[in-house]
Amino acid sequence: MPTETSSLELVGVLDELTPEKEKYSDALKAAGEGFVEAYNIFQDADFVTKKGWKSELSKDDATVHSKNLSFGHVFALRTTLPVPIDIAFRESFLNFDDLATWSENITFSKTIAKLTDHVDVVHYANPDVAVVQSREFLVARIWRKVDDDIYVSARSVKLEHVPTAKGRTRGHLHLGCARFSPDPTDANKTTIDYLLSIDLKGLIPKAIVNLTMAKIILKDFTETKKHYANVLASENAQTHELEHHGV
Repeated sequence: MPTETSSLELVGVLDELTPEKEKYSDALKAAGEGFVEAYNIFQDADFVTKKGWKSELSKDDATVHSKNLSFGHVFALRTTLPVPIDIAFRESFLNFDDLATWSENITFSKTIAKLTDHVDVVHYANPDVAVVQSREFLVARIWRKVDDDIYVSARSVKLEHVPTAKGRTRGHLHLGCARFSPDPTDANKTTIDYLLSIDLKGLIPKAIVNLTMAKIILKDFTETKKHYANVLASENAQTHELEHHGV
């Protein structure tokens, strides 16, 4: 029988740790708590309208907003990109170990342990951003499909066998979340909502922290948008090649 610490049920889906994975029970719990917190924010009417949210930074077709919540400062970004939801989810979440190969916002990305079909633990780092030196993170991630939307969430965890990377500072990710929503009128478009709340650690002035956070989330959007376009171009080229050969 699964125990309360080795199983997690969210939105009708049960995750259970096998005996050899029970050492990750705290990670499973953290993932679940982060998911619930993020899901509640996404469902808040003020999140959609951005009532009470401050505009921090804009670029192209994306604007970063922020708001002080009970647990800390949260940054959000919403955008609609010309990519099907399955490709967006695959490239941004499932293919995590490849992130550092295409995103300038990630210096390394590695899956530490796959706990269930919906939960894993990953290790990654961001590069230097202005005067803020590189931060690395060890987080538990979880995803759920709710109706037509896909929700993903990540929260920092501690594991003795994964020390802080040499020469880096380990930040604390309170919330790193996204919601992928298919466009109701165009299956080739996906609306993506990002949420980010991080304690960068260290003695950094609040104004610099806020600007750094806004730059991180906006840079992530820019890199993701570019990658989606490259993936679609590659897949379309392969399709045309197969059609050319009558496959």
